[in-house]
Amino acid sequence: MRRKIVRVGASLCILLPKDVIKTMEWDFGDPIDLILDEENEKVILRNPREEEKKKKSYLEDFNGFLEDYKDVLMEIDPVEEVSN
Repeated sequence: MRRKIVRVGASLCILLPKDVIKTMEWDFGDPIDLILDEENEKVILRNPREEEKKKKSYLEDFNGFLEDYKDVLMEIDPVEEVSN
């Protein structure tokens, strides 16, 4: 897909088609990760929400671990563990 660089005020911009915005589930004001690959002369736009979903999943997994093993974890005496 080829796009032109346009001037908006004092800035240069690349306008994205509506179907790309819809597919990526972006809206006005959403953050977008822009990755510059100078070696391959590429610019990559990435949806940061995917990364947030992964982080959230890890936290949910960890919270599940804490819930499953809270009784065992509460029995650990940190002073005793350090002195050994």
